[in-house]
Amino acid sequence: MNNVNEPSSSYKAMAEKWGLLHDLLGGTSAMRAAGKSRLPIETREEEQAYENRLQRSYLYGALADTIDKIVSKPFSRPAIVRGNVPDALKEVVEDPAMKGLDLTQFARELFADAVTHGVAHVLVDFPSVAGGLSMADEKAEGVRPYFVRVSPPDMIGWRSSRQAGGRERLTEVRLREYRTESDGGWGDTQVERVRVLREDEWQLWQKIGEEWLMVDEGTHTYGGIPIVSLYLDPTGFMTADPPFEDLAWLNLAHWQSLSDQRNILRFARMPLLYQFGISEEEIESEITIGPSQLIRSINPDAKMGYVEHGGRAIESGDKDLRNLEAQMEVMGLQPLISKTGGATATGRALDESRTHSNIQAWIRALEDTLGEALAVAGRWMGVELPDDVAVDVFSDFGLTMKAEQDIRALVDMRKSNLITHKTFLEEVKRRGLLSDTVDVDIEIEMVDEEATAQAGALETFLSDEPTENEDDE
Repeated sequence: MNNVNEPSSSYKAMAEKWGLLHDLLGGTSAMRAAGKSRLPIETREEEQAYENRLQRSYLYGALADTIDKIVSKPFSRPAIVRGNVPDALKEVVEDPAMKGLDLTQFARELFADAVTHGVAHVLVDFPSVAGGLSMADEKAEGVRPYFVRVSPPDMIGWRSSRQAGGRERLTEVRLREYRTESDGGWGDTQVERVRVLREDEWQLWQKIGEEWLMVDEGTHTYGGIPIVSLYLDPTGFMTADPPFEDLAWLNLAHWQSLSDQRNILRFARMPLLYQFGISEEEIESEITIGPSQLIRSINPDAKMGYVEHGGRAIESGDKDLRNLEAQMEVMGLQPLISKTGGATATGRALDESRTHSNIQAWIRALEDTLGEALAVAGRWMGVELPDDVAVDVFSDFGLTMKAEQDIRALVDMRKSNLITHKTFLEEVKRRGLLSDTVDVDIEIEMVDEEATAQAGALETFLSDEPTENEDDE
């Protein structure tokens, strides 16, 4: 029999795509921990040599940086609720999760989940109370609905049925959660649990020993499952693709290429000592290599010297890294670029207000999700949410048509190495895509710190012609 913690097949299909994103978002330490699944071992490469190479590899955090920038844009201004909010719901608006977070902070975390996974969920929960309490008593006790952000990796299973109108309706969900419990005198331990929600009941399961046992249960009066889902790139009911999956694969390619680059630099920086014509006896006489040392041989044709790496492979690797970085930079801009419908070119030029970008569509979906969550909270309390109540999240940062055309041209020029990284960022900033607070020089410096070895040292190294220094003795 399957245990209650067994993920559904739809969950498993999504989780396969999340694995790479989670590793990349975990930074260098997570990528190193992933080992050979993210950085393959080469044929006949010894384990110790591979481990040394892995520990010298570090991550260029393009995916994390892109998601952070995309998520930050809508919340450069506070989210607001407009309209005549009922008094009973004002506390929910002010502190939706009952954790001291305002609506803007909660919305940002929810949006970050969705941008990462393509989908995110809000559970509108209601605290369990003793029987017989009136609504006035509940209010006096501070009992009210609250929002729970359910990260997609914790929504491990669901069931649904199709209604008469063709709409899909949730009939069961299984949510993974963790509880910290005391362990011994001073320690603690994380206990995994699974909460099962159905249309009129709930159960709480926990693993005890080798078995999953139900440790609590109860009923609720909502008359359904109070979960609202936010979709950015839906593929079906409760399923979606990560919007930045392609960027994640490019970031993985950069991780592997940068690892190779640093590995070859290590060998290129150490010239190879060669010798011929020197006898075994002379070698065994403890020849010392270093300054102020004289090496002698009785063989007049004996030679010893260094062979240095030509650097062409390093230059190719550096080009590959720069091209990948340019591609990732372009891909990170895509959600911000405005799109239009089927209007004529003249119509588009006359009415830029009709254009919209992916991120603006995502924000509309976020607003609708939060508005529906407020409506669910109202139903819990027997309060109807007025039609004029809506959530507003800042979205007036899309590119105009002129700016969009400019950005596309700049992107093409950057990809072809016709302009520098600094010029690209300055021109993008001038068109309003980057905040006025962004310091281009500092930004480039931070990127360089995360990228390959210092450009100046590498250029100096590559400028040297292949040499063969020989000491004839």
